[in-house]
Amino acid sequence: MPSRRQFLASAGAALTMVGSAGCLGILDSTQTGALQLKALSLTWSVDGRTYRNEPIRLVFDHERNSLTGRYDPRVVGDSVGASGEVTVGEQRHEKLSPHFAVEYVLGVCGEDFATGDEVSGCRNTSTSRADFNSVQVGDRPTVTLDDHEFAVESVDPDVYAVETTDINTFDFDAAFGDSGAAPEVP
Repeated sequence: MPSRRQFLASAGAALTMVGSAGCLGILDSTQTGALQLKALSLTWSVDGRTYRNEPIRLVFDHERNSLTGRYDPRVVGDSVGASGEVTVGEQRHEKLSPHFAVEYVLGVCGEDFATGDEVSGCRNTSTSRADFNSVQVGDRPTVTLDDHEFAVESVDPDVYAVETTDINTFDFDAAFGDSGAAPEVP
């Protein structure tokens, strides 16, 4: 018969293995869906207050094949192409990163993202700049969720046709008026 100490040690090891297995299952699961969102989110502080805004936000409705969104060309330069492709180059990133916390956000929707009784679901979360640049509107990415961030495993390009586009430019600073919270854009 094992001692109490031996029993507790083996039980603790078994529980650790079971707990880890559950986490590993979540981290290793791949999910595939339609790219629904591409956004560049910037965070900055002024006088001890933190602000956040998106100088690029494009939303794709894959059921209607419509792309809508807005961007500030003064902030993002030539990162947005004429047909809605978004690629943030290293030079643009290096211009923004000393002034802002830069976050690249992808949104993916599909059956793999459904929870409970839903037929379909969506997940919007951050990703690396390289993964952000690797997928475009109309693509179907396969992603894994690792530490609350998407890692793009593969991309099926041009699965969904973009039939209508309504992308506008805007003034990133205008959202803050005379509040003094407008960021200094390089």
